[in-house]
Amino acid sequence: MNPGSYYLYEYESCCRRRNLGFLQISSHNYSYLLTLHVKNLPIVPGEQLEVYAFILENQTLTGSPVALLQCSGQNLSTQLVISGERFPHKRTLKHIDGFIIFSITQNRSQHWIASAVPLPDFYSFSDCSLSTEESLSSEPENPSLSEESLITEDAVSETVSETSLSDASIDAASTEEVPTEEVPTEVTPTEETAIQDASIQARKITHAEISTLPRRFWPLANNSFLLHGCHNYHHLLLIKEKDHLWLGVPGLYDPREAHMANLFGFPQFTSSYISILELTEDECENSESFGHWCRYLM
Repeated sequence: MNPGSYYLYEYESCCRRRNLGFLQISSHNYSYLLTLHVKNLPIVPGEQLEVYAFILENQTLTGSPVALLQCSGQNLSTQLVISGERFPHKRTLKHIDGFIIFSITQNRSQHWIASAVPLPDFYSFSDCSLSTEESLSSEPENPSLSEESLITEDAVSETVSETSLSDASIDAASTEEVPTEEVPTEVTPTEETAIQDASIQARKITHAEISTLPRRFWPLANNSFLLHGCHNYHHLLLIKEKDHLWLGVPGLYDPREAHMANLFGFPQFTSSYISILELTEDECENSESFGHWCRYLM
C-alpha cells in the first residue's frame, strides 16, 4: 500500500456487499497515521473492533493486529497512530496489502476490508500475531528495575520523536491522543515512596471509569494502546499523589513494546503497585516483566 485513501467495503463469506466509508493513510518515519471514517456499521453501541494489517499470500490474508477500537455507535470517525513493528513479518507499509476489521463478538464471516490489491473469489484469514509475539519474547533482554520504579524512554534504545508525528494526530477533534509533554521527574513516585508514603493511592479502575477523570483526558478512552492493554488484562491503574495523577496500562516490559508505549503516550514503566492491587489471574501475568506503562496526567 501507498499513503492515500482507500474505500472500506463490507464482506460476508468472501463476497463484497457495500461501501461503508474510507481509510486514509499517511506515513511518518516508521509510524503511520490511519484516519477511519465509517457509517452504518452493523454493530451495537459499545462493541469492540479489531483492526489487522494483512498481506495476501496465495488465497490467504495473513494479518496481525494493529489496533482495538471501542465503538459508541454505528458511525465511526477516528485516528490511529500505529507502528510498522505491528505489521505482519515487520513489513513496511509498501509491502502491506490492506487492512481488515473484525468485530470481537460477531462471527468473522462478516468483516470490513480496505485493500490495495484485488481479492480472490475465495480467501481465508490467518492470524500471525502469535508467531510474532513469540519472536519478540524470545529476546532475553529484560531490564532489572532500579530503586526508582519508573523506567523512562531513555532506557530504551529505540524511541520515537514526538516531533515526527503529524499535527493532524494531535488535533483536538481526534480521538487518539498523542503526548505533547514529558512526565516531570520531580513528581514521579519512586518505588520506596510508593510503598511507604500513605499519601500515594494506587487502585484498579475500569475502562468506563476514565469518564471520572477531568474531561480533557476523556479522549484517552479511545487510545489504541490503552484499549489493547485493558482488553488483555481487564483493568487500568490510577495513581494519585496529592494533586497529581498518573494513568497506567497493564503489560509486559519489552524494548519493542516500550517503543509502542512511548508512541501512544505511555513512556514510563513500573511494577511497584502489583502487590497492592490484588490482581486476579486474568488481570496479570506470572512474570517479572509484568507491570504498567504509565503517563503523567496532571
